[in-house]
Amino acid sequence: MSWLKNSNFGTSIGKLKGTSPPKECDPSAIYESFKKHWQQTNDIIEKTEPLKNPPKTDDILGVVNHLDHMVTLLVIEMRSSYETNPCLEFLLSENLLDKLFQWSTQTGRYGNALKLEQIRLYEALISHSQVQLLIHESFHRPLQALLASCVSQLFSVEIEKRLVVLLNQLCVLLVQHNQLLSLFFHEPSEGQPSRFTIFSLLIHFVHRDGALGQQARDALLLCMVLSKTNPPIAEFIAHQSTVCPVLATGLSGLYSALPRKLAISTEDWYRFTPDDVNEIPELVAFMNNLEFCNAVVQVADSSVRNQLLEYIYQGFLVPVMGPALLQETADDGGGGSLSLSPLQLLLTFYSHLRENIRESTEEELTTATAYLDLFLRSLSAPGLLHSFVCFILRKTYDGQRIIDSLVQRIKSTSRLCLVTLALLETLVDLNCEDVMLELVFRHLVPCSHIMLSQRSRIRHVDSYCTNADKLLSLTPDVNGLHRPELSEGSLYGDYQAYLHDARSKILSCSAATNCWMYPYDGENPPHTGFPVRPVDLPVTLDAEADHSLPSADDGSSGYESFALKEGGRGSESGGDCDSPCGSDHDSPSKSQPSPTLYDTGINTVRTIGPFLDAVLQKLEAMLSQDLYTNLRLTGLISRLAVYPQPLLHSLLLDHSLVFQPGIPYLFQVLCSLKSKIERLLVGVRTVEGMVKEAQQYLLEREDRLVNARKHALEAPASLPPTTFSPADPFDRGDSKRRSLTMALSSVFRRNGTPPVKDPRFSTFQNYRYLQQADSGVRDTVMCAVVLDEWLKELAAISQEHTIIKLSS
Repeated sequence: MSWLKNSNFGTSIGKLKGTSPPKECDPSAIYESFKKHWQQTNDIIEKTEPLKNPPKTDDILGVVNHLDHMVTLLVIEMRSSYETNPCLEFLLSENLLDKLFQWSTQTGRYGNALKLEQIRLYEALISHSQVQLLIHESFHRPLQALLASCVSQLFSVEIEKRLVVLLNQLCVLLVQHNQLLSLFFHEPSEGQPSRFTIFSLLIHFVHRDGALGQQARDALLLCMVLSKTNPPIAEFIAHQSTVCPVLATGLSGLYSALPRKLAISTEDWYRFTPDDVNEIPELVAFMNNLEFCNAVVQVADSSVRNQLLEYIYQGFLVPVMGPALLQETADDGGGGSLSLSPLQLLLTFYSHLRENIRESTEEELTTATAYLDLFLRSLSAPGLLHSFVCFILRKTYDGQRIIDSLVQRIKSTSRLCLVTLALLETLVDLNCEDVMLELVFRHLVPCSHIMLSQRSRIRHVDSYCTNADKLLSLTPDVNGLHRPELSEGSLYGDYQAYLHDARSKILSCSAATNCWMYPYDGENPPHTGFPVRPVDLPVTLDAEADHSLPSADDGSSGYESFALKEGGRGSESGGDCDSPCGSDHDSPSKSQPSPTLYDTGINTVRTIGPFLDAVLQKLEAMLSQDLYTNLRLTGLISRLAVYPQPLLHSLLLDHSLVFQPGIPYLFQVLCSLKSKIERLLVGVRTVEGMVKEAQQYLLEREDRLVNARKHALEAPASLPPTTFSPADPFDRGDSKRRSLTMALSSVFRRNGTPPVKDPRFSTFQNYRYLQQADSGVRDTVMCAVVLDEWLKELAAISQEHTIIKLSS
């Protein structure tokens, strides 16, 4: 209350924490002073009665003042080297805290003010005495009563802050001294349910912003740690507390508060960076709570974990994320005639309105897709990653799965395509067999995409690196393209750097996929059938289940990539797994129904699957697409090429393999692009100058994006901030060296003006050589330059695959 703001209680305690006790303190004087202050406090307590003589403001201020002095004396005594603590003994033996609490409950409108002073008192004493005081009944009994009186109460912000600090202190002590649990956690007895007042109070603050919310979440996380070794606490948290539904519904509520559209001012934005997140307070709040859920799944008991995952799946992913990702775009409206009749005017207006709705819906889909990509990149707990991936791969809405919709959007020509490519690359980058089986391998396993006589060549090792030579030979024959200006510290034009980058990525991916069930080498799994989609199973609540997608033949078809750690059991299907989402696995759950992965019919459909087909079709249209889409697309294909599994490796990087008629493959598309570029640029006299400036533009772009933070620190204060963060929370431990396509598109701005640079290179459209050039020629030159560098990257990946296989 306002009249208590002048109380010096908190100030005096704060000063005591930072100062040494007086060297010459008379213990007897301190004790006498302590008793005197209590006697005066007791006089006020005894003379006031709730009905006859209720306390007045002066009475409350008097009690607060005396409490201030008493705590100061107690702290001095506890910090001294005295052999005895007479003040503390008097406090405990006379049950002073009990008397104070009982009186505070009868003070009417002053009750909350006295609660604040008592919370401060306990906070100060516990911070100085730690566990010593808590073991005394005359201390912990009134403390428990005080906490119980706070349940379901609304307090001022000041009281809430002090209460959360006290609760946090207690949680730290409970983790450090498990024997204290019996004081604060009461198991069910005589028909009464379990009670864990500390935990119940903390739930109220779990979604708060700022330091208050963070302290509450930290304290709750400590309680989750306790659940791992204390089954009654785990049972209470999972089935008697409201924390799991509160967290799930909190995610839903916080997501509904997120902007449905983003004010994106740059063409090349495709993904949230940490700085992007910090610019949106609603997104910061959501990410704080998502990261808390991620931490809970990592440290809590399996029963708590299963409950939380079920609530998140059924309470957030299915009803909130699904509809956001699959909004139906309105059909294009047909234009009316030029008649000025009211009916035709109305029809024309309605047509424009529907077009605006369609554009608005597309913007919302783009935003929702970017959100999902951000969420996936920020998660590290295998169980929570499993829930998200299971949702993307299996959940259907009106017969359409989210993954099918995402694959279809690759063909889009808007920013939605750019953001979708980024999300698909995030999924591919998980090194999860579940994801790759759905996107790629279930379509390639039957080997219907290659000639029957070629199946034995799937595992062929290109000992002489002819595939790398072939890739390099596909560089378009364009003047100036083969004489790049090397830049120190850049991968551009540096084949040796590409080799180093490729080796690091291949080794990392191989380690992460070492635990997969199948090698996907054309023989295992066998190609004698047609892969069918596993049935859609709900997330199980069974505490002993492994939270993996349904597996084939009661084993793991890779679906244990997201299995939770449980008792240290490892996967029987592979060695160590370095994937962040599959480092330790449960053995497969035998209780789950196991759908058959293959049917007995012969596959007569010649296909590489909708995902690879859409990606290669998109690559074929490279000359008609903008630079940013091409960078994302080539980056995705390069990431696919890093996978060591022969079925995928042979499709992308083996030029000698003979495919069935009508089956697209990478070398075919690259040959076509080379031919088109050469045909379009033949006879263009200024092409060499265009190539030089295009290369310079890409070098500057790479330098600006990779070193954004350094440039921001060196630039004048008037320049806008960059989006680079030296400690990216979304980093999954990738190699520090990046391919050209990754380096050129890894960090983008969401808002604001791009960094200032030489106006000649501010945009590719402003090049002096190109100002009079046809836009088609301009775009073709840029495609030629990007294709040239990308072919070096692919060749390096192919060469390193060979070297690693020959040396293993």
